[in-house]
Amino acid sequence: MLAGCWEQTSHAPLVKPSSGEEWGARSWCFAQRGRLITRTLACGSGGCDGWDNERRYRWRPPHLSLSDVAISADGERQTRVWRRCRVVFLTADWMQLQDCAQSTDPWVRESLRPRR
Repeated sequence: MLAGCWEQTSHAPLVKPSSGEEWGARSWCFAQRGRLITRTLACGSGGCDGWDNERRYRWRPPHLSLSDVAISADGERQTRVWRRCRVVFLTADWMQLQDCAQSTDPWVRESLRPRR
């Protein structure tokens, strides 16, 4: 059900954004053997930035677990952790993550046409 790439978009505000307010898009591609390839574009009042990343995932319907790094309160130690989200499929090509530290904005499956 998760296979392929999904995209989430937050649109630019209609008025001048306040400091710290961001918008943009991100894409998650669920690959074989638990690999998650991510692409992010974030914009704010100071401009835009983009980055790619690769992490691990586990899919145990209806839960998606994402690998992450937790930083200790003193900022000295990093610990690998799994963050778990409940996935609700609104349609076969539209999902929402719930009960986790991710945006509840919907994710839409990317079309299968080749990227340019």
